Amino acid sequence: MLNKIVSRRTLLAGAALWLLGTSATMAQSDKVLDVYIFNYSDRTLLDVSVNGVRMGSPGPFPYSGRRNKVGMRFNDGPQTVTWRVAVPDGQEPGPVVRSSNTPSMGEIPSDARNLSIHIYPDSAVEFNFSRRVPVLSKRGESIDAEYRRRKAAQQQQSES
Repeated sequence: MLNKIVSRRTLLAGAALWLLGTSATMAQSDKVLDVYIFNYSDRTLLDVSVNGVRMGSPGPFPYSGRRNKVGMRFNDGPQTVTWRVAVPDGQEPGPVVRSSNTPSMGEIPSDARNLSIHIYPDSAVEFNFSRRVPVLSKRGESIDAEYRRRKAAQQQQSES
């Protein structure tokens, strides 16, 4: 009788440890983040999705970074990012575009609260993590600088 009680306790303890280990593994690979989408193209992007979950539709640059989704669950590893490009009024949106690269979450920092998804004109996608509201990426800063130079040149032309 004592052997049955000991073996049951051993079995229950083993099951409890297995469950604890499984939940700890899930906690490390699953992270809930707020998502911000930065679109660096001159067209609105529709139905941006990560692994089939719709994130939003960011406007054209410089009006990007204003689309966000609160509380998305992510796990580490490669992610599939897709979207459609808006076309002029009265026409159907373009076909689904898949990122030219396969971005990966890598190891999600423990203090990260936000994920910024940066979508570039060449269809490349970059993920950045931040504790505070995200800003332009390094590549995005150079796109922004070029945009400001063109805008200043256009203003000078219109004034002369």
